[in-house]
Amino acid sequence: MARNHSLWNAGSRRTRVKLCEFESLDAAYPATLAGADALGFHIFKHHDVDYKVQLFATIFAHLPAAANRTLLTDLDRDVLEQKVMAKLEWDSVQLYPDWTPAEVRAFRQTIGDVKILKVMSAQSTENVVDDRAFLDRYKDVADAILLDSFRAGGTGKLADLDHCRDVVALSPLPVFLAGGLTVDNVGAAIEHVKPFGVDVETGVSDRIPGGPLIKNLDKCTRFLNAVRVNDVKNGRV
Repeated sequence: MARNHSLWNAGSRRTRVKLCEFESLDAAYPATLAGADALGFHIFKHHDVDYKVQLFATIFAHLPAAANRTLLTDLDRDVLEQKVMAKLEWDSVQLYPDWTPAEVRAFRQTIGDVKILKVMSAQSTENVVDDRAFLDRYKDVADAILLDSFRAGGTGKLADLDHCRDVVALSPLPVFLAGGLTVDNVGAAIEHVKPFGVDVETGVSDRIPGGPLIKNLDKCTRFLNAVRVNDVKNGRV
């Protein structure tokens, strides 16, 4: 199957939107139809990897072709390659581990035509080196930077936007801004930081009392609309 790389269309100035942590077709399918550029699916070390692969295989079988499937992961490379990448078709991988450039390059050779987003923390002390050195470290082996407010995603806390703006200005790669974004603040965040795209998880979800975090499709739609309205207003179309 041909990879879906429309997310990276160089001819468009609009702000890309990635909605994260989908666990059901009932949520993922309408989110794609609502206009999300990419959907994020999580497989981390604390998960049952085999169960997640089976779950996502069922979801992927029915997603529209336009859906960009992005894997968010901290798995070790051997597990990631053998148990996940070999079993499912992915368009992008969002890597949390701070692998060396050589390790990322070797991973790329194994996975083929799959884009890599390297996670970077807006807390400089959480990165292996300072901001400029971190960006230089991955500029030749990654396709984009995912700049989150903290290394551990899903905090729901907004990053220091002044610092994020500086990172975007420094970065030779496209930058997705993440962390604490909601329908109420995403427009202002885009204007301040000017990222290539935005990424949201908790801001379009509801926490069920005593239960899991689930997608709120009304919030997803309103978030996507807020980004579109801001882009139209500022000529990014």
